[in-house]
Amino acid sequence: MRKFFLSLVLTMLAGCGPISPLFAGGPYKGRVIDAETKEPIVGAVVLAVWYRRAPGLGGPSQGFLDAEETLTDKNGEFVIGEHPPASLIPGTWVDGPNITIFYPNYGYFPRYQVTPRQPPGGYKGLLAEMEKHPVVIELPSLKTRQEKLEAYRLVNPVEVPNEKN
Repeated sequence: MRKFFLSLVLTMLAGCGPISPLFAGGPYKGRVIDAETKEPIVGAVVLAVWYRRAPGLGGPSQGFLDAEETLTDKNGEFVIGEHPPASLIPGTWVDGPNITIFYPNYGYFPRYQVTPRQPPGGYKGLLAEMEKHPVVIELPSLKTRQEKLEAYRLVNPVEVPNEKN
């Protein structure tokens, strides 16, 4: 019986990463508004991407695990990650989600948001807040061609497999 218990504990530990859980958290809730007018931004794209991480010789390695996309509703509200992915491969864990929110002619989240300010826990702290209650995210409108080009240049392209597009 003692060997069984020890074996069970070791198996459970092997499946968990040193930093993140085996299963992702969620759901994440928010409301996207125009930073100037405070009006809701209807139809903004909200993309959440999760990665599978595993220990590696040069540090943890990372690979795509899952992605989910939704649009903000008539109130600018969204919920994403209601059914978060799990990493069921022993020795790996879930990292994320990395959430990006964008709408034409606006600065994108997380780089350009006016509010919310990063809580003490940084981005992970913001995700924890979004799990508890909807967080209002203010995006600034980009007024000049130069602002728009700069914003588009800075967008971090995320490789999402075709079957998830």
